[in-house]
Amino acid sequence: MGEGGDVVKIVGAMQIRGELQQMDDVQGNTVYRGRKHAQKRPMGITLLGVLILAGGIFCICAGLSGTPAGILGVALLGKPAALIHFVHAGISIYIFHGFLRLKRSAWIVYMVFLALGIMNNLIMIVSSGSFGLLVPITLMCLFGYYVHGKRELFVN
Repeated sequence: MGEGGDVVKIVGAMQIRGELQQMDDVQGNTVYRGRKHAQKRPMGITLLGVLILAGGIFCICAGLSGTPAGILGVALLGKPAALIHFVHAGISIYIFHGFLRLKRSAWIVYMVFLALGIMNNLIMIVSSGSFGLLVPITLMCLFGYYVHGKRELFVN
């Protein structure tokens, strides 16, 4: 018996007093009372989530300052542009939170958001004739490839 009359069980070298105790199994997966959970979040997913959050914060600033928004080849001004910026910021914050929690829904939203962003930039290249957006498109593709490779970590 432990202090206060609690029953203490010894599991390996770990004491359990009724609360959830964390252990690692042989493969390095975290186990909570016999249930396996996904491995820890990779640093790349965390950094990408922080970059997405920073982009969301910049979108809030753009919406408040009246910056025009371009979506799928259409330039918007005024309240519609601010709405686009705020929606973009909300999605970015959702993705950031989902990346920290490794939520499957955030992975799906990120992939759709990424595809729309690439499509938006390709339309802007075609309409403007300028190839200045090739670098952001390349980075978006690399980030998308990385996150797609980590899809098995996004489980809940």
